[in-house]
Amino acid sequence: MTDPVVAIEGLSIDYVVGAGRFRAVSDVSLEVERGHVVGIVGETGCGKSTLAQAIPRLLPEPPATIGGGRILFQGVDLVKVPLWKMPAIRGTGINMIFQEPLNSLNPAFRIYDQVAEAVHIRKVREEGRSSVARAAPGPFDYSRRPNPKPSDVWSGKVVPGGAVEEAVHRKQVDRESGVSRTELREDVLDYLRLVRINDPETILNLYPHELSGGMRQRIMIAMALSEKPSLLIADEPTSALDVTIQAQVLTLMKELIEEVNTSILFISHDLGVIAETADELGVMYAGKLVEFGPIAEVFKSPKHPYTKALLRAAPTRYKSDGPLLSIAGNVPNLSRPPPGCRFHPRCPIARPVCRVDPAPPLALIDGAAPPHRSACHFASEVEAIP
Repeated sequence: MTDPVVAIEGLSIDYVVGAGRFRAVSDVSLEVERGHVVGIVGETGCGKSTLAQAIPRLLPEPPATIGGGRILFQGVDLVKVPLWKMPAIRGTGINMIFQEPLNSLNPAFRIYDQVAEAVHIRKVREEGRSSVARAAPGPFDYSRRPNPKPSDVWSGKVVPGGAVEEAVHRKQVDRESGVSRTELREDVLDYLRLVRINDPETILNLYPHELSGGMRQRIMIAMALSEKPSLLIADEPTSALDVTIQAQVLTLMKELIEEVNTSILFISHDLGVIAETADELGVMYAGKLVEFGPIAEVFKSPKHPYTKALLRAAPTRYKSDGPLLSIAGNVPNLSRPPPGCRFHPRCPIARPVCRVDPAPPLALIDGAAPPHRSACHFASEVEAIP
């Protein structure tokens, strides 16, 4: 790949829980090229969401700690950026769509208020003169007014995180961005139309609970795209939706990639969804990236035993000749991973070296064009697995 929007190099992430420590992501390296969609698949607990949230530094630190590696975004190593500076990168640089939009939208504010705030912040950052852009610890900037007195909070005159702070924040951003209310409203309507909402004027005045799941997810996509991010991370964005709405949201995301010129890291456990969306595919198992390559190549000729087992276990049609296939064994406990290759207890071609030596790093498959990489000692034998 050339000129990636983000390059992850040897990233490892640990969790400290009680008296124990386990490595949720182990030595992962991948790149997301500009204008491309990279899919990440794997079983539940393999580290997909941890990897996704580590890029914009959304993991709670502690209990999560970055055990090593780099996250290079536009030439900046995000691992070295202090957390208090990360809000200047999130949004207009990196944005994220989560699995359940109802948990991501504020139930106390109308749709207009929430989309307008995202547009506001982007406009202010484009001007380059806002404290909101430079390092506010959250969506509101409290540095321009004194801290409220405890008596004011107790008496209800000031409600932290509520309407008073919202009003102060909105006046501040209005003043700094020079955006008129009319202009802001038109921008909000434009982004709602961009995500194919037919009656945006009506939607503006509704609350999140008054919308369907698919409509709420469109609102989340509109908010993410209104900040014009270079990288959009979508963490299971369709898993809470029914099949018909899933198809609509996926079609929308593919159309918007070209319209807004953004790159997408798409996290999912659904191989069918990934096949419809991604250009490249990464397969994770027990915290490790075991295969990476063009989506068509990985589906047609997997080069890691786990990838092949995962593809065979995917329900492609209703079966009348027996039960669905499954992968034998269990996912390993990451606090006590097996020695050697982590997949060897479930691997049909495992040999003594797999039980002793760690799996090799991702290596280019001989003759593969475009690049196709696998972390298996016996990648050339995977095709022969029945």
